[in-house]
Amino acid sequence: MNQYTLAFKQTANRVLALAYGHETSLEDIIEFTKQPLKYAYLDQQQRMEDDYLTGQFTDSIVYYNIQAKLYRTYLAQIHLTADELQVKYARKYQEHIAKKAKIILKGLS
Repeated sequence: MNQYTLAFKQTANRVLALAYGHETSLEDIIEFTKQPLKYAYLDQQQRMEDDYLTGQFTDSIVYYNIQAKLYRTYLAQIHLTADELQVKYARKYQEHIAKKAKIILKGLS
C-alpha cells in the first residue's frame, strides 16, 4: 500500500471513530463522515500531485496507479452501507479488545 492511501485510511478510521462518538445511528454516521472523507481524500490527492510535480515519481504510470488506488479507497469509504459499517466497526472493536488483552497479559507476565 502506498503512503497516500495509508494516510487516507488512517484519517478515515479516525473520522469514523469520531462519528461513532457523536452520532446515534449507522445512517447518521455514514452521512456525518462523507464531508470529512472528501477533504481527507483531496488532501492526499494534493500531496500526491505536489510530489509528482516536484519529480518524486520517475514514471507517470506509477503516479496514475497510485492515484487510482487512492481513489478506489476513497470510493469504498464513502459508499459503505450500514451493514458494511457495522461489520467494520465490529472488526475494529475486536482488534481493540485483542490489543488491550495482549497489553494486560504482557503486564501480568
